[in-house]
Amino acid sequence: MPKRINDTGLRRQRILKSARKVFLEKGFHGATIDDIAIEEGVVRGTILHYYKSKKLLMEAVLEEDDKEWEPLVTDLINRHEIAVSDRIDKIFALCEACFVNEKKETGVLFEKKEEVRFFRDQIRLKNYYRQTKGLTALLKEGVAAGEFTIDNPELQAASAMFAVFGITGTDISEEELRIQLKTVKEQLLRSCKCKHKDGAFPKSSLY
Repeated sequence: MPKRINDTGLRRQRILKSARKVFLEKGFHGATIDDIAIEEGVVRGTILHYYKSKKLLMEAVLEEDDKEWEPLVTDLINRHEIAVSDRIDKIFALCEACFVNEKKETGVLFEKKEEVRFFRDQIRLKNYYRQTKGLTALLKEGVAAGEFTIDNPELQAASAMFAVFGITGTDISEEELRIQLKTVKEQLLRSCKCKHKDGAFPKSSLY
């Protein structure tokens, strides 16, 4: 007998959990709505009531995975007792861990790299503006604290996040991903004229 759950939010969460399990076991193409319904213990129509297609369901699963990292980033942004440059460093470390994990998982979910890019690009576009807003707030805080010297924090944040999402959308190794993310971070801090604790600006080694 199908499980009865009246809470819409809870039902969605349970469906996503079941869908994620099935997708990881069978891949995107191998999995069916019926498989997910069986895993969740409901009829096919219940799944389609919340998610109109397998494609939309996969997008929701991937978005849910990304949401796990958002509270961590938000917490770092709000840790005002920590220097802005240190928070940026920690945020990039989180990004690295997130994207490395993402590459491993999508390799299981999809057989074709083009499909990986299609689904991930949809989510990155949504995340780009949100993450740029958070980074902009950090850079402005750094300017107010005298830690950074920036003429246009919005532009610096947008450029950095564009580079980050560009890197993570390419087919590169985990090691190359780490190297390129580190380069973007260093370029960002250098372009902001990030000061050392002694008040001196770091020397550039990238240009």
